[in-house]
Amino acid sequence: MALLLSLIIALIPLVIAPGLFFYFDVTPKTVFLTLGTAAAVVWWTAAGGAQGFSRASRAARWYVLTLLWMAASLVVSTLVSINPALSLGGSNWRRWGLLTQLTALAFAYLVAVCCAGRPDHLQTILRGMAASGLIGALYGTSQYFGWDPLLDAQAYHVGEGIWKIVRPPSTLGHADYFASWLLSAVFASVALARIEKVRPWKWLAWASVIAGSAAIFLSGTRAAIIGLVAGAVLLALWSELRTTRRFAATVALVMAVAVAFYFSPAGKQLRARVYWSLHEPAGGARLWLWRDTLRMAASRWPAGYGPETFIASFARAQSAEIGRIYPDFYHESPHNIFLDALSARGVPGLLALAALPVVGFAAAWKARARHPELASALAGGLAAMTISEQFTSFMLPTALAYYLLTATLVSLTCPVPLKPWPHGRRWRTAAALVFAGLLVVFALRLIVSEYSLAAVRRDLDAGLVGDAAREYARFESWRTPGSGADLWYSRRLVQFAGSRADATIRRQALQQAAQAALRATGTAEDPFNAYYNVAEFYASRNDFARTEQSLRAAISRAPNWFKPHWMLAQVLEAGGRLREAETEAARGVALDGRKHQEVTSTLDRIHAELAPKTDKSSHE
Repeated sequence: MALLLSLIIALIPLVIAPGLFFYFDVTPKTVFLTLGTAAAVVWWTAAGGAQGFSRASRAARWYVLTLLWMAASLVVSTLVSINPALSLGGSNWRRWGLLTQLTALAFAYLVAVCCAGRPDHLQTILRGMAASGLIGALYGTSQYFGWDPLLDAQAYHVGEGIWKIVRPPSTLGHADYFASWLLSAVFASVALARIEKVRPWKWLAWASVIAGSAAIFLSGTRAAIIGLVAGAVLLALWSELRTTRRFAATVALVMAVAVAFYFSPAGKQLRARVYWSLHEPAGGARLWLWRDTLRMAASRWPAGYGPETFIASFARAQSAEIGRIYPDFYHESPHNIFLDALSARGVPGLLALAALPVVGFAAAWKARARHPELASALAGGLAAMTISEQFTSFMLPTALAYYLLTATLVSLTCPVPLKPWPHGRRWRTAAALVFAGLLVVFALRLIVSEYSLAAVRRDLDAGLVGDAAREYARFESWRTPGSGADLWYSRRLVQFAGSRADATIRRQALQQAAQAALRATGTAEDPFNAYYNVAEFYASRNDFARTEQSLRAAISRAPNWFKPHWMLAQVLEAGGRLREAETEAARGVALDGRKHQEVTSTLDRIHAELAPKTDKSSHE
């Protein structure tokens, strides 16, 4: 089974499907995890399973308890979630709901059991991690240098002129996720290189270390770079490495090459990234984001708001300060794994996640005597990822990598291989088949729904509104809980209705857009956006009463977002309610931080309209 697990581990971070799926970098990974875990569970059960893992070592016992604790907190927080369907199936942007998270925990458990007392199995797992890391690093490096056969390079280029930067995402959607995941691959490759006897695999391991480390720097991800250095220091201390002349010369050569690259023409985009970082030392809105998240979490500390509900819950709690500084952004996560767990699952979920690295480091300390090469390297990876993940949130590949580092460390504390289950326990086979069946159904629904949604986009691009409507109906019938696309569909149809297509088709598109907009208020992950979108529809029909109603609904769900206040001011102005309009316009300007001239102009215009009335009152 080790070979199957290793293959799944290698493929999950790498697989993407542009053109085939709508969310082409998220959905394939989830599908591979669910189908791979289903296959592994059935295989493991058919092979006789393994008994006594929780009794194999103290670390294994605590590891099992931690996984159960995490699973229990996930179930409870989903049951009491502000949006149970979304918490169950997961959001579109990362698909990290209850079903996916439980599957990831089950997969990590299988890896721990498979490798318990079996260094040869662990070696196979490390080979998969090293191979995956090498491929991902090479692809990310090619993106930095301008070659990308799969993705649109403009999506990860930011800025203009000499300060234009590139943040290569490789196959993980964003440079931050890519760099954080690479940390696990780099340190797993170090572990493999130190124990590998087969020369090609040893070369691959060292190549993965070099390519992965270089790609982390090229990604421009500060947290991952700090994590890499910290993990390397821990590795050196635990390994008791001696500073020989050869070692010093190697370090000096690496630093010289890095400096030469940085100041070369090829390092221009890296220098631009350093310039950006120096002018944004606090990491954008993170400090205010963390503060507001803590305030928000305090009101639901026993069980949190539910997995994947941060966008909606934080919009209600976001301070005006964040709104003024970053008026055009809304926040999909707290960019910190522990704050993410706290807001989603409350204090029990936070403590459960915090217990995981504690168990991992304790297992590494225990395993140092018998497996020093493996324990020190894997512990370095766990430390590196723990530091890096303080500045980003989990998505499937990074979370799974984090779980796997702990699983492999725990497996090192088991002295002997586990024995299979005794014969005659048919209930275990039945339970495994039921669990695998649920995962297969979930994966199939994802495949069909995501393929249909991609077909909707293709049909709309081709001007086939009727075909798009049929594909969207199929998407609706197959989509998983919480994964609505009504808001996107509505806005995309509005774009089409404004094109030069036939008038009849444009009217048809506009009718469907209005229907989707109304549905989106109940299905969107960001309901404040959905209500604002509905308000735009009513405004286009001069239905000012419903426009005002929709805008006030948007404000109630995102009080410190400037746009609905600004639009409401214009609606009130059109209705002659100038004093109310002035209040809303002033609120919009304050929340916008005077960053948009059109918002300030609305307030100035209302002031100008009020001025004659004020003068007349004073004369009387």
